[in-house]
Amino acid sequence: MSTGRHSVRSITIGTRTGLVLGAAIAIPALVSAMPVSAANATVTAGYSATIGGPGHAATYPSGMEIAPNGNVIVADTGNDQVAEYTSTGTLLWRVGSEGNAAPCGANPAGFPQFEQPRDVGVDSSGNVYVADNGNGRILKLNGTNGKCLVKPFKMPGGGAPIGVTVNTTPAGQLVYVANGTKSQVIVFNTTGAVVQTISSNGVCTLNRMRDATADATGNVYVANYESNDILVFNASGTCLTKYGTKGKNSTGGVCNGNGTGTFANPYGIAIGTDPFIKGGTPGEAVYVADSNDDCLQEFSTTSGGVLTWVANIGGPGTDAQTGTFTQLRRVAVDSSGNVWGADLWGYRVVEFTRSSTGYAYGQTIPNPIVPPGNTDTSVFNQVRGISFDAAGDVVAMDSVNQRADTFTSAGALINTCGQRGFTSTGDFNWPRGIAVDPATGNYWIADTKQSDLQILQPLVSGCNGLAEFGVVGTVLGDDNYPYSIAIGGGYAWIADTKNNRIESWNVAGSTPPNKPDPISTYGTKGSGTGQFSTPAGVAIDPTTGNLFVADSVNKRIVELAVSNGKVTSQVATFGTGLGLNLPYGVASNGAGLLAVADRNNNRVLVINESDSTLASTINGSNAPVDEYGQNALTNPENVAFGPDGKLYIADTYNDRILVYTLTVA
Repeated sequence: MSTGRHSVRSITIGTRTGLVLGAAIAIPALVSAMPVSAANATVTAGYSATIGGPGHAATYPSGMEIAPNGNVIVADTGNDQVAEYTSTGTLLWRVGSEGNAAPCGANPAGFPQFEQPRDVGVDSSGNVYVADNGNGRILKLNGTNGKCLVKPFKMPGGGAPIGVTVNTTPAGQLVYVANGTKSQVIVFNTTGAVVQTISSNGVCTLNRMRDATADATGNVYVANYESNDILVFNASGTCLTKYGTKGKNSTGGVCNGNGTGTFANPYGIAIGTDPFIKGGTPGEAVYVADSNDDCLQEFSTTSGGVLTWVANIGGPGTDAQTGTFTQLRRVAVDSSGNVWGADLWGYRVVEFTRSSTGYAYGQTIPNPIVPPGNTDTSVFNQVRGISFDAAGDVVAMDSVNQRADTFTSAGALINTCGQRGFTSTGDFNWPRGIAVDPATGNYWIADTKQSDLQILQPLVSGCNGLAEFGVVGTVLGDDNYPYSIAIGGGYAWIADTKNNRIESWNVAGSTPPNKPDPISTYGTKGSGTGQFSTPAGVAIDPTTGNLFVADSVNKRIVELAVSNGKVTSQVATFGTGLGLNLPYGVASNGAGLLAVADRNNNRVLVINESDSTLASTINGSNAPVDEYGQNALTNPENVAFGPDGKLYIADTYNDRILVYTLTVA
């Protein structure tokens, strides 16, 4: 080895298929018009075009809370922001951007950065607490402007907070955090000190729960997502009881809970005062957001935590003005007993007003609802994977919008396909990677957080799912957070990121809906030969057939020789002296140039494969202005060479694809 080159299911996808403007699919041609480089060649990268653009005007409310003044606080997961609205829907402030640099740390008075904020809580002073899931912390913000107040609350022992609620208890105001990956409820005081950790005990087994809250006596109620029940602990963390069993997902526009004590993945839980619960007098109630039943449920409770069903509120549907949900996540209650639901993939929060006769639909915020963009210049929300079909069309993975988008080479939007979900092929959970099979034109998709692979028909042929395969695991054919796909020589190569390996599949091994045959895995965790640390990108050299792996945490690119779907040797590594910082994407033009998406340095490097020398750097100084009027390249996560020989860059957090012409000096 040297540095440099010196020595399954088949189903038609549901309703949200996007628009079709027309194009044709053919067998992809070999990459042509490639610049040829020599050792120490200098390359000029000239900006050529932008494909797509920000389509993130939609609000993605994964979390919600009502402030003491009646304002609505929203955790906008898809936009990595937090927003505050008046109770009638007027936006007061919106803060945040993607990242982990967090002025909350070095400069508490600044504005925050988030990585998928999943929930918010509010204390009696109106301060906002944010479950910053991807960064593993709780941020405390000023409720009047969204600025940071203190340094982040760190999760003891690590983990990823997914739910946060502030409750007043006999012990004072406490912050209850559902640490789902650790199956614990962490209790902080409002200054960030940990006062209690609640773990499984008795009949209460915490199982990737999503939310926790406490009543006036200090009893703690947990939305136990995976086990489809509600767990109740006393103020000391001792299990009191569990309530509920597994129910059905919503069907036919009707809630399946219906007071029978069944749940379909309870996601949110809240304590509030119902003014009519005790024969027309006020009393404390427990409210549950039953996510996959798309229904809110209300329960009365006793001092021993026993729950009794009171009412169903809302139900499944797509009509924003009738009180329905498409992907219900959270529930909140205001001081009048009105109940609110956060509909993540309905891009809205919905209010139900309480009266002596029950609940009625009140309003939707925002109004009108703004869906994700669907035009040539407004479409993406965190674009990642890039591939090409035979016609030279650009196929991209639109991660937050949970879909694939196809453009002509001139940048005209052809089609979008896919939706958030878990039941059908074409239902995605934060997908990252996409590749076009040159033999069939079908799309292979790395459905990252669902840890499976999917095959779709070409979008110009319709929005049809062909096959889905793979589950979370470590054996051959299983994956854990697959991030990228490359297809070459009849094999699909997967960056099996959290397994710290790559995996291959025989693309022609079977006909969908039958799953293809897994062939091999290669790699273990580490930094030596045959080892990776969070590999994020894979690419095929179109001339040699060698495989390149963006070995992100090891800050290098690894080149492998492959044959018949198996790695035969490690050829080279690239990265020494280049100062790489989490390289996430890689591409070879087959003529001596290697492009690297150097994510955390906000740049793309073009490297001479022959000797590892730097040929060109693309960064904010030679990028076009973003939506804020700044020249910027922000967290680029992927690169690809097109059939026209140009370099395509997924400018991920600017929600666009940038195209550059490379000229060898």
